[in-house]
Amino acid sequence: MLVLKQQLKEARIPQAVVARAVDVSEATLAQIVNHNAWPRTRPGEVRRRLASWLESQGIDTTKSFDAVQGAATPRTAGTTDKTSLSEEENMLLKKQVLFPATKKAFGLFRDPFADEAMQGSDDVFTTPDIRYV
Repeated sequence: MLVLKQQLKEARIPQAVVARAVDVSEATLAQIVNHNAWPRTRPGEVRRRLASWLESQGIDTTKSFDAVQGAATPRTAGTTDKTSLSEEENMLLKKQVLFPATKKAFGLFRDPFADEAMQGSDDVFTTPDIRYV
């Protein structure tokens, strides 16, 4: 997050107004302010227009484009938390067995979820009618 976001809040200037004045979309300005992600095309020009507009509004631009100290840095896709891994392990369900009455009612004489019951993709669609010779 840039210092610019705090400056706009203090000056009570909505980001939409700034975006229109600088001639960028509101989403582009939000990416700049929140993530310091500048547009790929002509970022220097956008930065100059933004700085000149801020100066015309009486906002000091010397530190506007600096990152806020203590702000969370964006995480990379390859990082993982140990807490998320332990939560995922806890979320795995233990095997549940069907009651005998349920097996009898649906004509299941073997556990359809057992590893040896499913040998391949054909077993998924096999019915007692298909097995009958």
